[in-house]
Amino acid sequence: MRVTHVSPKGFGADGIVGGGERYPHELATAMARKCPTRLVTFGPRSARRQEGPLDIVTLRTVGHWKGNEVNPVSLRLLRPYLDADVIHVHQWESTVANEVILLGRALGKRVFVTDHGGGGINYWRRLRLDRLVNGFLSVSKHSASYYPELVDRTTVILGGVDTQRFSPARHPRERQALFVGRLLPHKGIDTLVRAITDQTPLVVVGRPYDPMFRDQLHALARNKPIRFEEQMDDQSLVREYQRSRVSVLPTVSRGPDGTALRKHELLGLALLEAMSCATPVICSDVGGMPELVDDGVNGYVVPPGDVGELRKRLELLLEVGPEWEAMSAAALRLAQANSWDQVADRCLALYAS
Repeated sequence: MRVTHVSPKGFGADGIVGGGERYPHELATAMARKCPTRLVTFGPRSARRQEGPLDIVTLRTVGHWKGNEVNPVSLRLLRPYLDADVIHVHQWESTVANEVILLGRALGKRVFVTDHGGGGINYWRRLRLDRLVNGFLSVSKHSASYYPELVDRTTVILGGVDTQRFSPARHPRERQALFVGRLLPHKGIDTLVRAITDQTPLVVVGRPYDPMFRDQLHALARNKPIRFEEQMDDQSLVREYQRSRVSVLPTVSRGPDGTALRKHELLGLALLEAMSCATPVICSDVGGMPELVDDGVNGYVVPPGDVGELRKRLELLLEVGPEWEAMSAAALRLAQANSWDQVADRCLALYAS
């Protein structure tokens, strides 16, 4: 079986450092160890490279439909799909997905889709493209709930983690909390900063995609033991997971203007990374995160935006004792049941069925 994954944006320095881009990259990397696999992305220049057994093709973008980054326009769509048996396209609500579904079915390929929450103007409902999809492979039940049209072809595959790279360490834990994610308002980092006391060190790891919000965070963090790391590599990130006593993903449900946010934090890959390092987690009751975090078992689930409750749960997990040890072990078990190899196996079984 030859598989081609398609992602509107690449992951890394030439793309975006986010879960919606990391997911197809990591899944394709794991799948390439099992069968011939290609990852197609889009960028300012055409390129092709090998990452181990994974073939990565970047199609040159000549623009973006309606100015949206998940809608890159390329004139070279056909060639990367000719030798594929299965096409798996990521970011369901994009013109890339529209084009690939039509093209894939015209070529007689099996077509599967996964949504990661990114979206732009697209035409799947107008064209009834849901009828042409073999399977909708959802990262969570929450994600699947947005598309009742696909309920008869939906399977929840969850997300994965590289359990070799993200693994526990034997050195002692430091009394510090950790946040990993993009520095954007919906991530709720300002809630976390407010919950931090003068005695609680916090490390914030993430790239600043909103300069104004970044300045607000630094102002809130003044005189608190908070360290911002905006350009951390994976090796250093693993060390932060290993030395922290708790990792926090405090995503909020409403924007700064009070409007309800839609389709954010469909799963939360940073939670799996932390748990794979045997680090208990705290998340807000938002999106698909409670599908990973069993409250009181491998971490805590708190109401979004609740500074007092977040501070209370932080203080509990910052003390290493029997409860922390039990949560650490439970977190590791869940992560080890969701390695990228296992997610790839779930997909391959669905492709073939």
